[in-house]
Amino acid sequence: MLTDATNSLIETARDGTATDADMNAVAQSFLDAISRASRDDANAALRTLSAHFNLENASRGAFLALVCGMLVERGCDPLAIAKPLTDRIASLLESSAELANACADQIPESEDEDVDLVEVFEKTREQIVPTMAQQNAAWEALEQFWRPAIAVFSLSAESRASARHLRDFAARIAEYNEAGHWLKLMLTVLDDEPIVAIEPQTNLGILGRISGIVDNFQLTVLLMDVFPKSGMLAQRRVPQEVADVYRGNGPQQSHHTVTSVWNLYMWEAIESGLTLPDPGDYGSSAHWIWNEGTQGDIPVFDGRRVILLGPASYPRSWQSQRMFDNLPANLEIERKLTEDEINDWLQRMVAAKSAS
Repeated sequence: MLTDATNSLIETARDGTATDADMNAVAQSFLDAISRASRDDANAALRTLSAHFNLENASRGAFLALVCGMLVERGCDPLAIAKPLTDRIASLLESSAELANACADQIPESEDEDVDLVEVFEKTREQIVPTMAQQNAAWEALEQFWRPAIAVFSLSAESRASARHLRDFAARIAEYNEAGHWLKLMLTVLDDEPIVAIEPQTNLGILGRISGIVDNFQLTVLLMDVFPKSGMLAQRRVPQEVADVYRGNGPQQSHHTVTSVWNLYMWEAIESGLTLPDPGDYGSSAHWIWNEGTQGDIPVFDGRRVILLGPASYPRSWQSQRMFDNLPANLEIERKLTEDEINDWLQRMVAAKSAS
C-alpha cells in the first residue's frame, strides 16, 4: 500500500541508525508501490515526502528530493513538490552565498593567468569551514539538491518564475559550485518573453514570444527554423531533427552540426540607412548578440527584445544539442511584419540611437 510505503520511507530517512542499504531498500519498496498507484495518489505521496526535505540530516532530505525528482521526470506533477523544494534550495543558496563571499574576501587578487581559481577557492573554503560550519554544510547539500530542482524547474514554468529571485544567489557561487552554475542557467530562462526579429536586408520580420530557451545557440536555431524565407523554393535552414532537439521534442542531441546563417545584432547596431554594419566590420561586435549569452543579455526596445539578423561575419558551427533534457522550448510567431511596419521599427531605432 502506497501510504505504508511512504511512511516507511520517511521513518527510515529520519532514523539516524539507518544505513544507505536500508534507505535504498525502502525507496525501492516505495517505487514499487507508486508504480501501481493512481496519478493522484502518487502526487499526494510526493507532497507528503516534500514536507521532509528540510530534515536536519541534509543528505537524507536530499535523498527524498532525488526520489521525488525522478518521479517528476516520469510524469508526476512538479508543483506537488515545487514550493518546499524551492524553499529548501533558497535556504541552501543563501548560506552558500555567505560562504562564497567570505572566501572571496580571503583570496588575494592575482594577475597570474595560470592560477587555478577553483583550487584556490577550495583551499580557502577548507580554512574557513571551522568558523562557518553551517554555511559549509549548505554548500555540500546543494550538490545533492540541485538535480531534483532542475527536474522541477524544467517541467514547470510556474515554479521557475517563483524561484527567479534566487538567480542572484546562484550566480554568486556559480564559478565554484556546480549547483550554482546549473541553477543560475535554469533561472535565467525567460518565458512568454516578447521579441521582434528583423532581417533588414530582406525586409522580413516577425513579432513573437520565446519560452524555455537557455542560451543564444538555441535561440539562433529556433530562429533559423521559423523565420520567414524569401523565394518560393527556399529550403529548410535546419533539418527537422535538429529543430526537434532544440525544442525538447526529441533526443537531447543529434549527430548534426549546426551552422548559423546570420550574425545576430542588438537594436543599437542599426545604421542611419536602416542597414546593419558590414559583416566584416568587427568594430560593431559590441552590438553582437553572442551565442554563448542568454536572452536576458538582449536589450529591450519598446517592450520587446530586439534581434536584428545580418549576414554571418564568419562561419559559426556547433554540435546539435540542448542544455537541459526535459526543458521544452518554443519560439512562437505572433505575426509577420509588413514592410511598412519593419521600416517603422527600424526608423524608431535609428531615432532612439541618435537621441542617446
